Amino acid sequence: MDAEEPLANPRHETYCRERVAGRTQRQAMLAAWPDRSRWKPETVDNKACKLEATDEVKARIAHLKRVAAERATTTRAEVLAGMSETFQAGIERVRGAGDGKPLDYTAVNAVTQLGKTLLDALPEDAEEEAERPFCRDFALLIGRDFFRPHMLLAKGEQLEFWMKGGRGSLKSSWASIELVNHIETHPGEHAAALMKRKNSLRDAVYAQVVWAIHAMGLDDEYEMPVSTLRIRKRATGQLILFSGCDDPHKSKGLKPPFGHIGFAWFEECDQFRGMAEIRTVMQSIARGGDRTVRVYTYNPPRTRDNWANREADRRRDAGQEVFESCYTDAPPEWLGEQFIADAEALREADEQAYRHEYLGEPVGFGGQVFDRVEFREVTDAEIASFERVRAGQDFGWFPDPWALTLSEWQPGEHRVVTYYEDGGRRLQPPETAERVKRALTWPDRDGAKPAYHRLRVLSDDASPDRIQAQRDEGVDARAAGKGGLRDMSYRFLQSVTWVIDPARCPNLAREVRAAEFEMDPATGEYSGDYPDGDDHWIDATRYALMDVVSKRGAYRFARKG
Repeated sequence: MDAEEPLANPRHETYCRERVAGRTQRQAMLAAWPDRSRWKPETVDNKACKLEATDEVKARIAHLKRVAAERATTTRAEVLAGMSETFQAGIERVRGAGDGKPLDYTAVNAVTQLGKTLLDALPEDAEEEAERPFCRDFALLIGRDFFRPHMLLAKGEQLEFWMKGGRGSLKSSWASIELVNHIETHPGEHAAALMKRKNSLRDAVYAQVVWAIHAMGLDDEYEMPVSTLRIRKRATGQLILFSGCDDPHKSKGLKPPFGHIGFAWFEECDQFRGMAEIRTVMQSIARGGDRTVRVYTYNPPRTRDNWANREADRRRDAGQEVFESCYTDAPPEWLGEQFIADAEALREADEQAYRHEYLGEPVGFGGQVFDRVEFREVTDAEIASFERVRAGQDFGWFPDPWALTLSEWQPGEHRVVTYYEDGGRRLQPPETAERVKRALTWPDRDGAKPAYHRLRVLSDDASPDRIQAQRDEGVDARAAGKGGLRDMSYRFLQSVTWVIDPARCPNLAREVRAAEFEMDPATGEYSGDYPDGDDHWIDATRYALMDVVSKRGAYRFARKG
């Protein structure tokens, strides 16, 4: 294959010449195949990517670019030479004025203007500057905890990075920036951002990568349609893919049109069931290439016995580096005053929760999900003083029950007090509505008659018909908005001091005492999965506090953790 000769296929040759002339892949494809203008744009793009990935087309485009560059250099040299000759002639005329002749102001002006132009045009040291590769000042984009991993990655000295840290530690910011940088510096490769659950992708890694593209000033270089979980670099057709791995054996959307995936980012990797599951995913996405950078980021789970915490210990014991980061090392202006204030308030109110959430320390043991629960009596006097009552319900029929709880949220103490429950099977909406009204009826002061308090009742989203039926009965039932927040709401209940009155709430107390992380039978290690089943009153309490959980969401900061 001789790249200096025109391609045998005239359409391929036209495509190459259009690309060298500055046309996009789509424009070049339509110039070579005008009849394809009726095709869908994404189909045209796909064909162009495949064509440009072929060896002969790549070689031909590279040759035509070199020829164009040589011509441009020759032309520039000739122009500079002509300007230089004119400059010298002007200097001679100015010098001639020293022999008693009047000063030639025309020559002076010409020398001045040409001199300025030549100084701007000529490179320093009188040598042509070589074309510089893509470069960013990463010191302005990443936290100081990430300077070392950035250098290791930039030099190609390490391919796998295990990154742990609490909220606001900037690890997700670093990972997303490195992912985009990999696309910029490896034009034949693609990248993938993966999470355990698909419904978390859009508001998590997708939003984070879009932020990174903006932070690097590359908005015009990428197609970022909000309707699809796929980002495309316009000039090269490279893709940034996003995938949920609910079933790791069926990872979809991870087959690029050319090349291979050279960068894989596993966000919240502790939510996977272990390294064996992650390896299964890697086997699917790393095909066709000899190297893939792998980045694992996560907030350490609360229990020390979680597989991700044990994996970090194993890596350290094996002499591998585990990179840790903390919000205290991040520039305060990146996090914002409110973030810092919230962290300091939690440290004062609950040091253990602060150490886990913000410093990223595992503070629990074993497989028990809720290790900060106080089972004790909640007195009538306490209940009478409550001011932030939250109501939640989980719908069921049979065998699952309808479940209702009332809880008091005490943000200053970072505490939840659950003091009321109700439930039953085969209950129609009018009957559950009456029970809700009964639960929300109490006297406002001593000696006063009981009154119904029409508080919001955050409810299971999966039953909009029952929500509406209760509203028709006068209950302010509303969808909790639980989508994608199951894990986050569990983490919230783990982080607070949760007071439960076992006499008033026997079903909730039983569920909480029995709740354990799921264990992988093959390895005997606890996974990051929360139990599913026999958790109806737990769910009711989660829904009741969902508005608090959503305000504390992990992806609501200008700079992500």
